[in-house]
Amino acid sequence: MRAYSLSFVLKRLGLLLLIVWTAVTLNFIIPKLTPRNPLREKLLEQASRSGFIEEGFDEMVKVYETKFGLDQPIWKQYMNYIYDVVRLDLGYSIANYPKTVVELVAQALPWTIGLLLTATLISFLLGTLLGALMAWPKSSNFVRYILPSFLILGAIPAYLVALILIYFIAFQWKLLPLGGGYSIGTIPNLSLPFMTEVLKHSLLPALAMVLTSMGGWVIGMRGMMVTVQGEDY
Repeated sequence: MRAYSLSFVLKRLGLLLLIVWTAVTLNFIIPKLTPRNPLREKLLEQASRSGFIEEGFDEMVKVYETKFGLDQPIWKQYMNYIYDVVRLDLGYSIANYPKTVVELVAQALPWTIGLLLTATLISFLLGTLLGALMAWPKSSNFVRYILPSFLILGAIPAYLVALILIYFIAFQWKLLPLGGGYSIGTIPNLSLPFMTEVLKHSLLPALAMVLTSMGGWVIGMRGMMVTVQGEDY
């Protein structure tokens, strides 16, 4: 039994490593397949914002290619890339140079975790409650008839729902901010006004996540209730 369990774990671990390696390799290969130079396109985009100067631009691109090792043979670039990924060294950000990608991820990670945990908790509580009400014989017909809407919302990507909400709630009706964690120019602090502003900015993305993830909790809880109601006891 132990040998079977160990073999199962090793197979799963090997499959996990294969999936990770495939994803990392595709992330390296796909940008190389484009006929354009992604680095040149990004530098051109940044240069156009501050006033593009054609003189010396090609030399600047070559300097950046040397800096990031993009002038090396493709096999050497791939080996360096795999080595850096294994060490969790994601390199420098071209858009925010000289900041590293890890620094940018670390800046956004607390906001992402806070938003995700809050939206997950709300969707779990509301979804569980609605799922139980849908299976309860004495609940109103309205509660039972809203199940298809959750099935539809659950099949729509969260980013698409977010775009729709941004267009109507933020752009058309101007009820909530268009984006950001807080208003531009605001200094983060622990005051009540700042907390209120952060909450206001987080309502729209949290709403999109709740609407698209609550359906799973609703269907799951309803299925459990129906199964329990069908038991002999």
